[in-house]
Amino acid sequence: MLKRSPVFITAILVLLSMATRSQNYVFHLDSITNNDITFDSCWIYHPGDDTAWAAYDYPDLDWDTASTDLNMSYLNEDFFPGFGWFRLHMAVDSSLMDKTFILLIRHKGASEIYHNGFLLKRTGRLGVDTGDYRYLDPSNLPIPIHFNDQIHQVIAIRYANEDAMVNYKKYKWEEAGFTLSITDLPAATSALIGVSLGTNIVVALFLIFFILGGLHLLLFLFFRDNKSNLYYSIFALGFAMIVFSSYLELATIFRPGFTLAFAYYLDFLAPFLFIPLMALVYNLFYNKTPVIFWIIAPLAVIISVLKFLDVSWFIYALGGLILLIFVEIFRVVIRGMIKKISGVWIIGTGILFFILFLTFLILVAIVEGSRIIQGSSPYAILISLLLILSVISIPLSMSVFLARDFAHTNKNLKLQLENVKVLSAKTIEQEKEKQRILAGQKEKLEVLVKERTAELESEKEKTEQLLLNTLPLKVVNDLKENGKTEPESFEEVTVYFSDIVGFTNISTQLEPALLIGELNDIFTAFDDIMERNQCERIKTIGDAYLAVCGMPEKNDLNAYHMANAALEIRDYMTRRNEKSDITWKIRIGIHSGKVVGGIVGVKKYIYDVFGDTINTTSRMESNSEPMRINISETTWGLLEGKFVFTPRKPMEIKGKGLMQMYFLEG
Repeated sequence: MLKRSPVFITAILVLLSMATRSQNYVFHLDSITNNDITFDSCWIYHPGDDTAWAAYDYPDLDWDTASTDLNMSYLNEDFFPGFGWFRLHMAVDSSLMDKTFILLIRHKGASEIYHNGFLLKRTGRLGVDTGDYRYLDPSNLPIPIHFNDQIHQVIAIRYANEDAMVNYKKYKWEEAGFTLSITDLPAATSALIGVSLGTNIVVALFLIFFILGGLHLLLFLFFRDNKSNLYYSIFALGFAMIVFSSYLELATIFRPGFTLAFAYYLDFLAPFLFIPLMALVYNLFYNKTPVIFWIIAPLAVIISVLKFLDVSWFIYALGGLILLIFVEIFRVVIRGMIKKISGVWIIGTGILFFILFLTFLILVAIVEGSRIIQGSSPYAILISLLLILSVISIPLSMSVFLARDFAHTNKNLKLQLENVKVLSAKTIEQEKEKQRILAGQKEKLEVLVKERTAELESEKEKTEQLLLNTLPLKVVNDLKENGKTEPESFEEVTVYFSDIVGFTNISTQLEPALLIGELNDIFTAFDDIMERNQCERIKTIGDAYLAVCGMPEKNDLNAYHMANAALEIRDYMTRRNEKSDITWKIRIGIHSGKVVGGIVGVKKYIYDVFGDTINTTSRMESNSEPMRINISETTWGLLEGKFVFTPRKPMEIKGKGLMQMYFLEG
């Protein structure tokens, strides 16, 4: 009789287990060729912890079926108390026997992987008994597994994640379990190289954006007038945080709790990521911020609130906002290119490439999924390289723009330095020429002195004439005799004030040269009329004309002369409008009273007038009618019986109360 050995007994038990187990609970592994095969079905699960459950021949027929992702959104809290065991029975094809393959696992907890009862890999510390746990995400680090010559093989995973419910409630992270897949060695090696390369690229991008953000922030702090540096630094630092979040997904050194918290809170800032980029292009290519910016900015706040409220369509709202911002940035850059703004092609090319490719990548990702940048195919490599170029296109274009600006500045400084050298050489030569003239040609020097003296006298006469054209004669004489003039108060002065009706609307329709020519003709005629009537023009402000009579030379008939001047001006404008293609209508206001006059300024002399009389005259003008002369009751009292008047109904005047006014007719 055949002696029964322990091996024989074990084999019998395994065969019985496979025979009694339904085929629905056995994973059939037929081939592994250049693709990952995910063990997403046929798992059985038992909560709790017992190392005996790792055994190859452990009787587990009474275990529950379960998905390894442990989605906390629909699982009962008692189903997974924070630790448990998963077992997978496999029927391995004979072509896979006596070969080594690679297991890949990802999770937010800690695990021990057993194959046929033997420990393959421990990731983190489970802390089931001690409470001293450490959770890690292995990020698909390769775990070798060798299939022996048995058809039936068992993978058992001891798994712990006591933070599962906390992560779900606090960070909305639903998947508390793990994913396990298997691949062959070449594919695993290629994937590991890709992950390593991707990690290095992500770190490099993070450093690039972080350094650029810090550098431009320092530039703004040193020169705060250029706000472009502030906007770009905020965008660069924000993008660096996004890149760092991607690095956390690839790295194995950070605890999952930190990764989840960082990603969760970063999502609140996601709606604001491209706002600084939009502000940057506005600052570069616009004189002021358009209204649409003040629409998009509140939308970002609203979408951030949607994230806080955990609204299911938050991601669609965020995508719509980013698309809206991209369209607006695209519009502004195209507008700058059309207007040929300096430097727009440099920065605009980088921004447009970034926006266009990112939009293309998003559309392709919607259709193809994340696999477009996974693997080592030429297509995936091309997409990855374009993605990297698009990400660095903005800082690269900014650097080129700053280099161009720096080069232009240096070029201008060099030209200025050369001009200074030329001027210095000319100055030195002139000085030498003067010395030669002083040393050997005394007579010529005397002739030159006389010529210069004559020129100075001529210039002096021109200056005096210019002063007479600018200041009253009495003021000019005071300046010549005393070097100054004292302010003086005049008890009775009549003030004239007028402006052109509808000047703003008419001026927008005329060429600048024509507009200035028209005003010059009109005010020159006004000056002649005022001079004939012993009045003094004080100043013009745009289309407004201010004149006085009775100062700085006192005149007892100041009101009479000013009334005559106003009538002449009205008649002149009437005649001019009959012959001219452009019709100018003026309002005139006149008031009499106390006025203070004096020189204002120390370099550019201006003779100006002050007092409530000036303000009242302005009120007379603003309450007049086109081509009419409105005078106050005070001036009417000085002119009563000398002219024809039309009394007006008393009116409430701003700051003056109820006032009686008259129209001067002739």
